[in-house]
Amino acid sequence: MADVEKENLKNLEEKQKSRPGTGSQGKVSKPPSAGSGPASRPHSRTSPAPSRKSVSRNGSARSSAKGRPGSKISNMSGDVSDQSDNEDTQSKTTMGEGDGEGSDGYDTDLEIEDKRIEYDSTGRTTYKEACKQIGVVPVSYFLRHMQDSELVMMHHGLGPLGAKAIATSLVTNTTILKLNLRDNWLEAQGGKYIAEMLVENCYIHDLDLSYNKIGNEGSEPIAEMLQDNSTLERVVLSGNGFGDKAAEAMAEAIMSNQKMEEMDLSHNEFGEVSGELLGPAIAENSQMKVLDLSWNHLRRKGALAVAEGIRDNITITHLDLSWNGFGDDGAQAIGEALKSNKTLEVLDMSNNRISTEGAVLLAKGLIENDALRVLKMGKNPMQSAGCYGVLKGISQNPNSAVQELDFSDILVNDDFDELLKQVKEMLPALLTKTGGAAKDFKKAKPRADPMTKLKQYVEKNNLRLVDLFNQFDKDKSMSVTREEFAQGVEATGIDLTPDELKRLLDTLDKDGDGEIEYGGVGELVFGAQAHQEQERKMAKTIAQDVLTALRMHIEKRGLRMWDVFRAMDEDGSMTVSREEFRVGIRNTGIELEDEELDVLIDYLDKDGDGDIDYE
Repeated sequence: MADVEKENLKNLEEKQKSRPGTGSQGKVSKPPSAGSGPASRPHSRTSPAPSRKSVSRNGSARSSAKGRPGSKISNMSGDVSDQSDNEDTQSKTTMGEGDGEGSDGYDTDLEIEDKRIEYDSTGRTTYKEACKQIGVVPVSYFLRHMQDSELVMMHHGLGPLGAKAIATSLVTNTTILKLNLRDNWLEAQGGKYIAEMLVENCYIHDLDLSYNKIGNEGSEPIAEMLQDNSTLERVVLSGNGFGDKAAEAMAEAIMSNQKMEEMDLSHNEFGEVSGELLGPAIAENSQMKVLDLSWNHLRRKGALAVAEGIRDNITITHLDLSWNGFGDDGAQAIGEALKSNKTLEVLDMSNNRISTEGAVLLAKGLIENDALRVLKMGKNPMQSAGCYGVLKGISQNPNSAVQELDFSDILVNDDFDELLKQVKEMLPALLTKTGGAAKDFKKAKPRADPMTKLKQYVEKNNLRLVDLFNQFDKDKSMSVTREEFAQGVEATGIDLTPDELKRLLDTLDKDGDGEIEYGGVGELVFGAQAHQEQERKMAKTIAQDVLTALRMHIEKRGLRMWDVFRAMDEDGSMTVSREEFRVGIRNTGIELEDEELDVLIDYLDKDGDGDIDYE
């Protein structure tokens, strides 16, 4: 019996040697002690090796790249940042430390690097996940330039949702300092997303949201953000359709913000009410240095309010009020402001419908002002006399600091040139720009109309046209030869050149037989009809010649015809009445005869409704 037991024990030991878990000396491994984990299983081909770590499918640590507590952006799309961390980050909870099995007994092949993922300061991962959640295609340009200090994304067609995805990632971005999203159709909602992001982001100091159709509704969250933001130094909001409602919000921002140094609100729809709102805010602001309100409708009361704000402001150095319709009253108010303001250095009052009188009233402020260096007043109907008045005001100020005068597109005369020579003796560095000398514009000379000369002779001598032909008809045949007609014209003293005489004969002798029949409905009648047609053609030629000369005059000064029409259009209707056109052309300093001007207006008024469409 003892021999049998020994034999069985020997067989058992041999079997143990062939099993996993056997010691190096062929001894049987000890069974696991109480409380220890289950014994390791043999590894399959698809199982991770003991030295590899695995990711649990339902266990993951969240990235630290989150928005600030209470951030609106962090909850934009179902807590985008949290979901982003769950799926895309590699900072995951690992499974067992060498047994390839998680705490729940489920393992996977998903391998990760055995290192800790650093904080993503660019927001790249958050952006990708945001795009996925929102349903927009990630912009590769944005991904490539997220680490640049200046991000320029003009004309990318982002739309509101694209702006939402970008805003989500920019909350935590610490590298971008200048953000340019010009012309991306962000609309009101997109503007709101960017504004909410800028409440959280404290690195961006230069922002361009121009031409995004943000409108009055979108202006409010932007204005609220500007009231609290202490980082932005430059903000461009031009071309966004802001009206009086937006002006109320922007006025609060201008009054409250004490960090912003430059603001561009040009090419919007601010009217008189807007001016009355913005004026007091400008007076209260003590930080802004550059303000652009050009291409709005700040006229009448609005212009006066803005001028009063400038009078009391103590920081603005560059101000653009061009293309606003200030008129003479607004020009006078600006003149009064210049008497008190001691900081303004550059002022643009171009194309503000300022006449000679308005220019002289503005110039009164230049007599006392010793800070202004650059004054732009081009494209105003002030003519040479207005330019002379401005120059005269400067000449009466011994402390004037003016270094540049811009009278673009305004023709000046010899009196201006003489005064300019005197002023340059006082201010040798003074640079001036004008539309040139009035004599430089040479209108096209219309070709003489011989038929008109003939009719004028007949009317002057109380004759009928047939009576004149009776004088030329020697044989009373009711027809006149070309030779008889030429001799008759010479005898009467009608002033026709040989070329004009030939053209007149060709008009009257329609069949070309060498004789002009003037009885009944003969060639004289047809000649009169031909003359009417010739007059129409002549009028068209004159109009085209004058228009060509006018266009050359305008383009020579770097302008477009559209600019000239826009300056004439007082109500912004994209049409100019015949009277507005007549006054506008004369205010440019271009000299046209009344007849030529009438012909040009008839030519431009295609449908004859009394208005010239220029859109």
